[in-house]
Amino acid sequence: MNTLQHWLARFDSLSLRERLLVLAAALVVVLMGFYQIILAPLQADLHAKKQQWQEGQNKAMALAAEIQALLASAPQQARSRLDAQRQVVAGLDQQLQAAGQRYPRQDELARWLRALLGERPGVRCTGFHTLPPQLVYPPQGEKDAPPGPRLYQSGVSLTLQGDFPSLLAYLQNVQQGPWRLQWGAWNYKVVNYPQAELQVDVTTYALDWSGQGLAPGGSAAGAPIPGERGTGSSLTPAQLGNALATLGAATAPARSAP
Repeated sequence: MNTLQHWLARFDSLSLRERLLVLAAALVVVLMGFYQIILAPLQADLHAKKQQWQEGQNKAMALAAEIQALLASAPQQARSRLDAQRQVVAGLDQQLQAAGQRYPRQDELARWLRALLGERPGVRCTGFHTLPPQLVYPPQGEKDAPPGPRLYQSGVSLTLQGDFPSLLAYLQNVQQGPWRLQWGAWNYKVVNYPQAELQVDVTTYALDWSGQGLAPGGSAAGAPIPGERGTGSSLTPAQLGNALATLGAATAPARSAP
């Protein structure tokens, strides 16, 4: 208390000019303290926030530029992937077409078998009829079968009479023909030695690209002959691969003639 009174007494003893100088100095000290304690931390925090905002702006601009670059290159990348996919489909398609061309249509097979009979006078045909087409791929009864080619098995059933060497020679001619064929059911019996009767099924395969089934003669209804590209649905590589694998498995090398 005495100290305060001492300083007040000294302040009262000062001239007006000196008092103003003291008050100004005290005000400066108070303002400097206020700045250092309150304003300086606030200013530093504001500066830090401004830097963070600027960094966020820079990152956003960089991200926007990257997105624009991706959008610019995406169509080209998509086209490249689509072209590669189409090349795979085209390759499988060609394999499937080539596989189909190795097999005759049912009407072609029937005409060819009749022509071979004319070259074998020792063999006489007593029965001749075509076999109804049977679906091989996709398997019958399969639910939600994928769109694409349908693989059918068809053929001709022959009933032949002649001696054993003549019948064997005719079957060997069939097996050595220009197409890949399979032997189906057969039955051989001696009627009046040396004459015998042979009933045998000769089968072939046909591709239906239309999805409408096979017409009489073994070709697709309203579609090109097997081996030629139709206007069926667009196929994926997996669907074409499945059809090709099924065709290869179903048309393994024909059994030896009976």
